[in-house]
Amino acid sequence: MNPFVDEIIQAVVQTSGLDEMVVRELLAVPPDDKLGDYALPCFTLAKQLRKSPVQVADDMARELAPLVAASARLASVSAAGPYVNFAVRRAVFIGHVLDCIATEGPTYGSADQGRGQTVTIDFSSPNTAKPFSIAHLRSTGIGHAIYRIHRFLGWTCVGINHLGDYGANFGQVLAAYSKWGDEERVRANPVIELVTLYVRFNEEVEADPSLKDEARECLRRLAAGDEEMVALWRWFSTESLREAERIYAILGITFDETLGESHFAEKLDEVIEFFSSRGLAEESEGALIVHVAEGDDQMAPLMVRTTNGTSTYHSRDVAALLYRHERYAFDKMVYVTDNRQSLHFQQIFRALRRAGIDWVDRCQHAPFGLMSFKGKALSTRKGTTVILEEVLDQAITLTQQIIAEKNPDLPHADAVARQVGIGAVVFADVNNRRTRDISFALEDVLNFDGETGPYVQYTHARFCSILRKYGRSVDLTADVSCLGDTAEMRLARKLAEFPYVLDLSARDSEPSYVASFALELATAANKFYNEVPVLAGDDALLIAARVRLVDAARRTLCTAMDLLGMSAPEEM
Repeated sequence: MNPFVDEIIQAVVQTSGLDEMVVRELLAVPPDDKLGDYALPCFTLAKQLRKSPVQVADDMARELAPLVAASARLASVSAAGPYVNFAVRRAVFIGHVLDCIATEGPTYGSADQGRGQTVTIDFSSPNTAKPFSIAHLRSTGIGHAIYRIHRFLGWTCVGINHLGDYGANFGQVLAAYSKWGDEERVRANPVIELVTLYVRFNEEVEADPSLKDEARECLRRLAAGDEEMVALWRWFSTESLREAERIYAILGITFDETLGESHFAEKLDEVIEFFSSRGLAEESEGALIVHVAEGDDQMAPLMVRTTNGTSTYHSRDVAALLYRHERYAFDKMVYVTDNRQSLHFQQIFRALRRAGIDWVDRCQHAPFGLMSFKGKALSTRKGTTVILEEVLDQAITLTQQIIAEKNPDLPHADAVARQVGIGAVVFADVNNRRTRDISFALEDVLNFDGETGPYVQYTHARFCSILRKYGRSVDLTADVSCLGDTAEMRLARKLAEFPYVLDLSARDSEPSYVASFALELATAANKFYNEVPVLAGDDALLIAARVRLVDAARRTLCTAMDLLGMSAPEEM
């Protein structure tokens, strides 16, 4: 992806015998730009050779010197303690990066590596009869970014919204409505009233455990096609989906397929036949199960059918997965759910492997940590839900206040406030490593100076401002041989990383790699802005070269934000 880095790696492999992937992972950027452009720590090789890292670095630098001297890309190699430092021919490096960005245009970063392959991504998937809370943002935002990154890399993407419109939770809502529901109140404010009933059910079940039996009975009646239960289920599901789609429109998210769990509850007999025909389904205390324990582990079995004869979360997901493979013939299937469902997917994948389904190895669970609001855990059941739309509205309002204070004459201020406010909330989610629990604080995510979405957006707008002041079209063929100072090289080096970052992000289903890159690129861009007077002086050729670098950074920032589901305002 980067011929300068590739040449360093190949030279090290040739002289050391290290594995290419090991060298690629070890290669880093020195903490001090004066040391060079890339550095290789020698601790790993020192263990193999049983020498000190300093001695290994000295020996390696000496052996690499002839190769570097003959290179058109590399300028020098030297040892500094336990590190081998490499300097590239900076003007050549910057020219290569800018030529790639100019040639590839808006597709820079993609090698179209997904062409001919299909990925299905199960994300968002809110439970019906519940409000769309800030906690739902995790699956929604992460999944949407995974979708957009894969699509950018050439994959055929199928975004699936697998609605939670069935199961124990829904049985509780049905039971609560049957006991305490007021039709007029629910019709006036469906989702809020239904969640109020759900919370009441979970409060009162502590004192009256028999309510659980009533919920199970409601679910049994629903599965049997009881007219009353089916009518309520359709009403609640329709209102919940309408509310969810309104939130998706605010976030700019669409799906290629929206089906509820209920669709796959009807396929229970097919799932039973699937496992029974392979000799895997066993009766256990009235339920039907499939054992999935391997070796010495004690993993609980996958339950296919309950003692009441109804489908289970397991059986519905198995039915959905078999259906998706038959319909889409996917090359990769990604489930974006919280990490509490890790066992669930392990059970499903193991059960299908036991059934001889080899393509299950193409399926992966992309778990994420839980979100709390200012350190307080969120739970619909306990009535501690924070409504996502309220958070988005607050973010937009606070952004409007910031704009009014800092740039009162900003054109289209309300539209920009909306872009920045929503972008800040989305970025706060995807910026965190997927598996980590996060605590959400609105005042932190709207900080224009910290590691936030507004910081990235502001940097993009700042570079757009430079181009407006330039007042001419960017010359994408301008000679950049005059470039090469530290700030220019730092920015170009970061731009060169983008294709590699996207490749890793798709491989690991990890949008935070792209978010981290965007922050690092914004930091390099701002250092460049502060250290380099882009439009100053009378040297038109130098100005044109620097403007070309500014434009490349602007373009790449814009692409990174788009992949994360954010807008890129040109003025802030």
